Amino acid sequence: MKKRLIALLCIAALAVGVFTGCGAKKEETPAEPEKVETAQPETEAPAEEQPAEETDSGLPYVELDWYTAAGEMPGSQRVLEVLNEYLLEKLNCKLNLRYFGADYLEKMPTMLQSGEDLGMVRVLSQIPYNSYAQQGAYYPLNDLLDQYGAGTKGLFSEDVWDSLKIDGNIYCVPTLKDNCYIMGYLYNADLADEMGIDMDNTGWQNGRDAGEDLLKFMEIRNELHPEWEGIPLVSNIPIVCPYFFNVETIGGNLFSVCNVPGMEELAGYDCDTVVNLYETDEFREFCRMQQRLLEAGVYAYDYSEYSNLYAEPATLMHLAWGFTWVDEHIFSESITTKLKVFDNIYTDADNYTSAATAISANCADPERAMMVIELFNTDPYVATLIRFGVEGEHWTTDENGNMTFKGTANEDPSNRAFYYWYGNDFGNLTITRTPEDVGGPDGIVFDKMIECNNSAKLAAHMGFVLNTDNIQNEIAACTNVVQEFSALTTGHYNSQEEVDAALDEMIAKLKANGVDKIVAECQAQIDAWNAAQK
Repeated sequence: MKKRLIALLCIAALAVGVFTGCGAKKEETPAEPEKVETAQPETEAPAEEQPAEETDSGLPYVELDWYTAAGEMPGSQRVLEVLNEYLLEKLNCKLNLRYFGADYLEKMPTMLQSGEDLGMVRVLSQIPYNSYAQQGAYYPLNDLLDQYGAGTKGLFSEDVWDSLKIDGNIYCVPTLKDNCYIMGYLYNADLADEMGIDMDNTGWQNGRDAGEDLLKFMEIRNELHPEWEGIPLVSNIPIVCPYFFNVETIGGNLFSVCNVPGMEELAGYDCDTVVNLYETDEFREFCRMQQRLLEAGVYAYDYSEYSNLYAEPATLMHLAWGFTWVDEHIFSESITTKLKVFDNIYTDADNYTSAATAISANCADPERAMMVIELFNTDPYVATLIRFGVEGEHWTTDENGNMTFKGTANEDPSNRAFYYWYGNDFGNLTITRTPEDVGGPDGIVFDKMIECNNSAKLAAHMGFVLNTDNIQNEIAACTNVVQEFSALTTGHYNSQEEVDAALDEMIAKLKANGVDKIVAECQAQIDAWNAAQK
């Protein structure tokens, strides 16, 4: 059971940052693996004799840095040793992997602005791709992709590559993973059956659709089990977007959003009209429902009072972000867990720039760096090695031909030597070999993931880049206002009247701090961008 639980927690890196706000998706504050020890930035790969100037590849020898938001693990240097042997053979180069862990968010912005050769770097939401590309921190990849990255380029459609362009140039390579919002819930199938609920046919398009049903479910559960009164029905309160609202955020803020084509959730607006979500009737009704859910005990008033609601038989539902398959006993051998994905699946440009790799502007050998990126995106051996380690040491193959950690340095899920699931720092996830309890039978996790990516509805303005020069102060001020009223989205008010009064006050403060200027500026830029597409 413990093994499966740890596997889930690693899979749930998709939902890291889930309480922080829209745009801070699965990535979000970088998650570190179990038992991580963050390396110091100056840590070097083990000193080895430099190889000959050229090998059979015909390429001169080079060394490249790769800065990652992952934390270093006990087996990291051993894996790097094996990886470099392979890279020497293929590309006559070596990598110095710089495991920054949680220090990445603090240190990388300054390093990107320093102009030093950083080799390759992780791109993620909290270090905005658009901003640093415009500042000249990254190397343009258009020609490199054509010359050395054909396999990588073929992983994504032209629409996606176009969405990454800044002044006509591409500056990052996205990680192929769940590149869309696959939102839903994991649920306790045993409890649902006992309550007589068909969870597979709820008809919920998104989290808001569940509200009234959850109030009824709470009454049913407490009638069946009065001893469970006081235990929440839902294990956490998800963020507003994309769980409750499926909208395109312009600049990553909910005070400037657009409807998504085919999923128009905000009545009275087309998909090219920028609107302040907080002023809509839909948002007001959502806040009122959150208050009712908290008051009824569907949510916990203080989740810190509970140690493990995932394995709690009284809890019916848990947020699922990015899940495409789940082991039925992932939480507990005594609880059957199933997955239900909401019908609405969509994507926007942030799903590609929140987990990506860039080449630093002053990289000494950007051509070789692109060759390395190509290998990580097209070679299953490398994709597996960088996530699960060395075969025979960190994993092995059982008599049925399946990957297993049994008898290896990764056997104990609480003390693994090398384990980076799902490793979105390191290129294409979908070619990785996985144990069945991680990737599902016959790799179903990846098959479903690609299926969702291909069927996801596209936001109307893929490729649009908001210039915030004229509204930086207003965005900062309005962001502070939203944070001041965060209780609106969690239901922490005593009545519906208090909710309405607080929301009215927040809207007034947003207006006083320039939200209308933000909306107008976003609208003007969207209009100009649309005109340029014709």
